Amino acid sequence: MRLIFIYGPPAAGKLTVGECLAARTGYKLFHNHLTVDLAHALFEFGSAPFGRYVEHLRFEAFETAARAGLAGMIFTFVYALGADDGFVRAVQEIIERFEGEVCFVQLVCDRAALEQRVQGASRQRFRKITDGALLRAVIGRHEVFQPIPFVSSLTIDTTELAAEEAAGRIAAHYGLPLVAPS
Repeated sequence: MRLIFIYGPPAAGKLTVGECLAARTGYKLFHNHLTVDLAHALFEFGSAPFGRYVEHLRFEAFETAARAGLAGMIFTFVYALGADDGFVRAVQEIIERFEGEVCFVQLVCDRAALEQRVQGASRQRFRKITDGALLRAVIGRHEVFQPIPFVSSLTIDTTELAAEEAAGRIAAHYGLPLVAPS
């Protein structure tokens, strides 16, 4: 299985690019908020049980998909330098244990554009950050603009780039199979 691991700050376009990439490749999209929203239904956001459950759900999904021989999966994630290194290494270990490959993609975006994007109506589909003050708080607490230091990542600036174009760059860079449009 190929896991396309798309990461970057909130509002960089990870889900939108992931949706475009899924449509192009037929890969399944397993985005960040599927597990966050499920865990939040049971536990207080940010609590220890919340964090453990989110991680458990993700690891279980990766292993089950890899074990089942899924051709590919797209995962979106807000990576915090240092704090998330153990998670990233564990994901790599799971995928590689099943002869899979993790392809890392970092999306970057101008901070002013992020501030504007968080106010978009599309972010309300899931419990995403929807105001500039909360975005600034997250950015102030965590280093979300740095690449994962121990992996090779394709970096794409989405400040002025359409999601379709970003998805095309990812597919071309990693030689992903394309499906016929429906």
